[in-house]
Amino acid sequence: MNGNSTLGATAASERNRASMVAGAIILLDAVAARLALTADDTGVYVFGHPIAWECALRRIGLPCPTCGMTRSVVMALHGEIARAWHTAPGGPVLAAGSLMAAVALLGATLRHTPWPLWLRAGGVVYAATAL
Repeated sequence: MNGNSTLGATAASERNRASMVAGAIILLDAVAARLALTADDTGVYVFGHPIAWECALRRIGLPCPTCGMTRSVVMALHGEIARAWHTAPGGPVLAAGSLMAAVALLGATLRHTPWPLWLRAGGVVYAATAL
């Protein structure tokens, strides 16, 4: 019986650690993006240098459903919510959702309580993608 409780405690500890790491990576990613990136109505810049990429769909003349999302997220991270919403409404929603997920994951660590699997899995997937 003691072996099972030890395994359960170890699994809970691992989940707690994964929540902490995922939440921290999401927040660090947002801070790094805020410091390194800027955006205007025409593009995104890394330390003032334009990122020279072009949407593959726009290049062949098709409308892109996510065009402007990068600019919108960067604007939202800089607190320009109205401008970000005008560029692409999903940007501020994505930025806010990511930050709320990070806070929730870190909160799970501080409270030492498990959060729903979808929240932990989503945070871990985002953190891995960000890395």
